[in-house]
Amino acid sequence: MSNTTAQTKRQSVDLLGLPPASLETFLDEIEVGAHQMHRVFRALHGTYSPLGLHPELGWRNVERIEWHSHRPQMALVRTLPAPDGSEKLLFRLHDGRHVEAVLIPGLRERVTLCLSSQVGCAVGCTFCATGRLGLKRNLQAGEIVAQVHAAIAHTRPQGRRVSHLVFMGMGEPMQNYEAVMNTIRVVTDSRGPCLEARKITVSTVGLVKRMGQFGRAFDGRVQLALSLHAGTDETRQQIIPLARKYPLSALKAACLAHPLPGSRHLMIEYVILPGTNDTDAELAGVAEWTQGLSCVVNLVPFNPFPGAPFRAPTPEETRSVSTRLRAMGVMTTVRWPRGRAVNAACGQLALNQETST
Repeated sequence: MSNTTAQTKRQSVDLLGLPPASLETFLDEIEVGAHQMHRVFRALHGTYSPLGLHPELGWRNVERIEWHSHRPQMALVRTLPAPDGSEKLLFRLHDGRHVEAVLIPGLRERVTLCLSSQVGCAVGCTFCATGRLGLKRNLQAGEIVAQVHAAIAHTRPQGRRVSHLVFMGMGEPMQNYEAVMNTIRVVTDSRGPCLEARKITVSTVGLVKRMGQFGRAFDGRVQLALSLHAGTDETRQQIIPLARKYPLSALKAACLAHPLPGSRHLMIEYVILPGTNDTDAELAGVAEWTQGLSCVVNLVPFNPFPGAPFRAPTPEETRSVSTRLRAMGVMTTVRWPRGRAVNAACGQLALNQETST
């Protein structure tokens, strides 16, 4: 391949990551015609088939689309099942880098897919193994969508169905905002995976501007999960370096402005770090901060990883945090660990099972 051709291909459009409106524009610009969008989109995200297998598109149109675009190359290279039914998926990207996703079983045949939005993470939370990797790069929207496709293909023969998505894997989703938004627009379209917006959750440590954009983009139909993890600015800034830029007061204002259609609540994530954020003073701060918010505090026992400065709380310590918060009028739930045996629990995705094969 010549250098000119190689450069054209490298700069071509990420076909898999184009939501319907953008796909229409793209097909019009390359003179295939916007009216072909439905057929192309269904082939990509409904039947998961090569465009060349759809003669109704016309072979010249298929050639033109393939010349001006690419599908991100992403291979599922390893699956690691855990005794509790969770399963970690290891993907190899076109540049040789890797990301992980996790399948979490739910009621009956339903499965939640925990997605990655970046290779590594720049936030550097001290309780998260991914943060130790640093940020390698953002994922393209098509690479995020490809995780959904792969998970559907992997679970369907088992009689299971991916019904929920959570952007809680590797990376800070709001730092790869456009790719994450385009992914949601693709997977919620009725011609594709057709996932329900209300069953998708996007987590963030609190990028205030992006939180506002996100709320307006989907009118609150897609769940927002805020990683709070402390009741005082001092403690939060110690465990989340980015918190120095976004104080609790700014996060509270952003949450108050977030649209909540129907009976929806905000999800507030709180990793329990014994001796650090489980004191009466910290929990009192949480109770004060949540006043006036329609929210549920989701308590997450810390999941250990090599070199971590924290230990996992005992079940009794976890229940104590929940009991004390409830006594202060805070609605809580507990997300008990899933996938710890294969380092697939919350905060453990660090590519320690990475392979070059």
